Amino acid sequence: MIARRISAIALTAMCAAVPLATLSISAAQADSSGTAAVLGAVKCVPIGDNELCARGITGTPGGYNVAYYKNVGSTLTARFRLMCINGFQKDDNGAFSISPGQVRSFVFAVGNQGSCRVRMQDLTNGGYYYSPYVVP
Repeated sequence: MIARRISAIALTAMCAAVPLATLSISAAQADSSGTAAVLGAVKCVPIGDNELCARGITGTPGGYNVAYYKNVGSTLTARFRLMCINGFQKDDNGAFSISPGQVRSFVFAVGNQGSCRVRMQDLTNGGYYYSPYVVP
């Protein structure tokens, strides 16, 4: 189960700021500038039987990848927001819907903002959940 989760994040880590994408790429793939991207360690937090994970991405422009694994429960609508210790914040491209058995991810291609975490806002039930802090 852990290997599947790490693979899913690696597969979606380089999706250019587009949620819901699934690509078949390697864990380190060159971006359009030719600079290889390197993925940091995956850090996750359980949300009941579901999981919110984040990792840093080095390279150009680098940034942060978040993934939410919806294993059980009802379909919900949510949003991601990157929140960094240096005060930098950035929202995803809009709310998304997720059902049990699905994974939704988003890449914040914002360069190295230092230590950051992602807040997931559950718009359906009104909750907020936070990933662990990660760095590129």
